[in-house]
Amino acid sequence: MLLLGRIVAALISGALLAQAYSLNPFWPLAWVAPIPLLIAAIGASRVGAFAFGAIAGIASMAFMVSYFLELGGIMPVLVITLTKALVWGAMAYAVRGATRVLPAWAAVFVFPALMAGIDTLIAATSPHGSAGALAYSQMDFLPVIQVAALGGAPAITFVITLFASAFAILIAKRALIAPIAPALIIGGALVFGVSRIPVVEPEVPSGPPRTINAALIAGDQFEGTPMDWRAVWNAYTPQIERAADDGRRVVVLPEKIAHLPPGDRAAAIEQLAEIARRRGILLVAGVDDEAGHGRFNRAFAFSRADWQSYDKRHMIPGFESHFDLGTTPLIFEHENVLYGVAICKDMDFPALGRGYAGVDVMLVPAWDFTTDAWLHSRMAMLRGVENGYAIVRSARNGVLTVSDAYGRVRAEAPSGPQTSYGVRIPTTGLGATIYARFGDIFGWSMLALAGLLIAWTIWASRRAGQGD
Repeated sequence: MLLLGRIVAALISGALLAQAYSLNPFWPLAWVAPIPLLIAAIGASRVGAFAFGAIAGIASMAFMVSYFLELGGIMPVLVITLTKALVWGAMAYAVRGATRVLPAWAAVFVFPALMAGIDTLIAATSPHGSAGALAYSQMDFLPVIQVAALGGAPAITFVITLFASAFAILIAKRALIAPIAPALIIGGALVFGVSRIPVVEPEVPSGPPRTINAALIAGDQFEGTPMDWRAVWNAYTPQIERAADDGRRVVVLPEKIAHLPPGDRAAAIEQLAEIARRRGILLVAGVDDEAGHGRFNRAFAFSRADWQSYDKRHMIPGFESHFDLGTTPLIFEHENVLYGVAICKDMDFPALGRGYAGVDVMLVPAWDFTTDAWLHSRMAMLRGVENGYAIVRSARNGVLTVSDAYGRVRAEAPSGPQTSYGVRIPTTGLGATIYARFGDIFGWSMLALAGLLIAWTIWASRRAGQGD
């Protein structure tokens, strides 16, 4: 393959990856996007392989630059672009080396193991959690995302990149043995996914009903976090009352709908608590709560009996640095259903999601950036698949969504001024999944496997005395 052809192949992969990593991805592209790059890298020099990977990594940012500029300015864009270039360059370099000295049946696992391992490492260390994982591109392909119940998002990444690796090595090396194990693994994953999703929901002879009437309410007419909580309450209260009149047993409002100053917060809280008591509903609302002991991005859960609160534990860097961090989950039972509460960005973090394993429903007040509405809602939905619970997410400047423990969207509508969306939410969770019980053992194992394969590559190269 001529140099120009390899560059074109890297650019094609970069363009396909850009769509797969975008705010509205088309899931099949993630399966094929790395193939041209891997084929180009396998036959290249060491420097060439790294360069082609870097080109693809840089190009993969194409559809996200404006979004990152809006969120953080030029510096995050430069840092993320450089990181993408280095990571994809290193992966292409590693694949090139492995395919030269390792058996094809082993070399085929270098790329997917690296991808899954890096996703695990990023999710554990990044202030943005698992944001940016290739796994989220698959949220419309229900069979494959079921493997998240076994190994989390890295398991999804592993499956889709294993396909690309096997195809590339088959074409570039004419290695007929390369696709055998991947075909069995991918086929097994898809069979598991199809069989896991029930065609007909099983009947439950006793216990709580399988669904319950609820309302998701958003008021996009308010800019920012209003300082006048009374105006916000005046807008939301009639909608809450109408929802109760319509038989809605659970009402979820968005994140930070108003600022509660120290002198007024007790009165503001009591007004919402009174509605929940009088109407016998579960009401969840997110506020900017300036309490005497700190300032919190807080969600209140009001019921007929009492009220509880949850403090957001993962803030958006820069935007929310003035808030104190929460430290504990909020889990409670209401009318025989076990609920958990978290706030928006919290659900980007798989470790936090595992802390709610065993609940039936997660109630999530949220506030998005309009353009990321689809993707951010799907990130939360994947936590439900990983851990076996439904997600009820009410977002300002986003979408109001309900999904079940299999990642199926049960209800979805855009937020807007004076938006009230009546839904039915699943109330029977699946219990703790394998992933919830064992955590990221799969992802860390893949990182270890990648390390072993790279070490084997280095040893084999030195033994054979291979250069470029």
